[in-house]
Amino acid sequence: MWRSFSLCLLLSFLISFTRATRTQLPFKHKRSPFDEKFNRLVNWTLDRWHVPGLSMAVVDGDDIFTDAWGYAHLPNTKATPDTLYYGGSLTKSFTAAAMSILISSGNYTDLSWGTSISSIIRDDFVLAEEWATAHISIEDALAHRTGVPRHDWSYGGAYGDDLHEGTPRDVVRSLRDLPFAAEPRTTFHYCNIMYVVIAHVVSTLSGKPLKDFLEDRIWEPLGMKSTYFSRSDALKAPEDLAMGYIWHEDGQYYKPTVYMDVEIMTGASSIISTVNDYAKWLRAFINESPPLSPDDYAELKTPRNLLVPQPESSPFTRFSLYALGWEIAFYNGYQIFQHTGNLEAFGCRVQLVPELNWAAVTCGNTPVTCVNAGIELINHLLDNKIQLREEERFDWFNYHKISWQNRLDVYNSAKDTYYPQTLDFRPLSLELARYAGTYYNPGYRNCTIYYKNGQLQIDRNYSFHVHVDLEHVTGDYFMAYIDSTSTPDTLFQKAVAAEFVVGPDGAARKFGIAIEATMGTDGRIWFERID
Repeated sequence: MWRSFSLCLLLSFLISFTRATRTQLPFKHKRSPFDEKFNRLVNWTLDRWHVPGLSMAVVDGDDIFTDAWGYAHLPNTKATPDTLYYGGSLTKSFTAAAMSILISSGNYTDLSWGTSISSIIRDDFVLAEEWATAHISIEDALAHRTGVPRHDWSYGGAYGDDLHEGTPRDVVRSLRDLPFAAEPRTTFHYCNIMYVVIAHVVSTLSGKPLKDFLEDRIWEPLGMKSTYFSRSDALKAPEDLAMGYIWHEDGQYYKPTVYMDVEIMTGASSIISTVNDYAKWLRAFINESPPLSPDDYAELKTPRNLLVPQPESSPFTRFSLYALGWEIAFYNGYQIFQHTGNLEAFGCRVQLVPELNWAAVTCGNTPVTCVNAGIELINHLLDNKIQLREEERFDWFNYHKISWQNRLDVYNSAKDTYYPQTLDFRPLSLELARYAGTYYNPGYRNCTIYYKNGQLQIDRNYSFHVHVDLEHVTGDYFMAYIDSTSTPDTLFQKAVAAEFVVGPDGAARKFGIAIEATMGTDGRIWFERID
């Protein structure tokens, strides 16, 4: 029997902590936070992080302030508050809200957060463990506590014997072939696929796609007229869709990227919107106003899971929480609801402080660095709001620089991490070219390894396009150096272990790769040779 996961004591402490009586700040007439001093800070920050364009909105009570800096398209199309950006995981709060509307409607017998997903989409929702299939609930999926890790390599591309273009339903059905990283309800494992599952649940119950449900029940009532759920809709929209860019340090230039098709990740990372529209959603969340009920907002904000501990150098308290589509952190005595949306060459950041009736969102057009910039700028304005003295303020820029360097150090030292006791070198069992071929895993489908220029390589063009160089270590063991082909040298750069199994017939029969870090250094996704 799987173990239950209890958070009661810790949650009670944290929630009580944030409800402690605090002297209220004196009332001041509200004015735009975007003064000349802040504009100079924005320009400095974008220059340091090499971000072409950034749009921002701040919600202060009922007031919304917006501005934008830099370029949506180089060299001369400026970013505006109505510029469209891929929002990535900012989608998740809307998916959770849609589910809450259905549960609170009373139109579905016995539907609750604890309802098992398999009772709604039984044919499609099958996990690798029988108990989990029967018991994993709506709440488990939204709180990232199913025990299933990201498996981001597994979705996209062609599916089935007919090689049809993948759909969200195909993504859901692939779960039966994807391994767990932990027992359900024991720990936090972020999993985009589970939000695709909930999108499928919403569609099944409501009889309409999640996009249509959100348009009818949330976006239109809030006046969010510039929000889309597909690349094709965004490109046809009257608003301008920003171009994503990669900064090339060696040549000191920006390179544009290709717009990503996000429909297959409906519910997880499919939203394309503007900061003007996000601000309307944040204002409703702050005021707990329609189209959701106060009970809906309470459910969405209730903590359900512990996140991995924050670094000791972080200004947030050591432990953060996850609600339903929202992370919860604690900063200078204030409870912060927040989330990041990273998707290839785009990034958004949202932070909401209920006690202050204050929120902010930024969207930019580079991978990772525009989120760093957004976090720094949002927290600068938050520090202004709570009247922190200059000497009390956290140095976010330096923190992000150190974090960036730490990520590079992990990448560069990965070989020692995976192979700490390689005492002697053993030759390959076969000539290098004989490892090349097509290998198959039912959850990840085909993985073709080819031999080129004296090296084994992989090009994988699913939702995320990646290139892999396999470097021999010893025997049939390798390092796999993985990089995105559309956004190289950024968030998607990884270095992990890989290995081959040679059969008694002297042929390479299996290929294993440690693509899921949460499965440990010994964890492998195994592919069997089929050619």
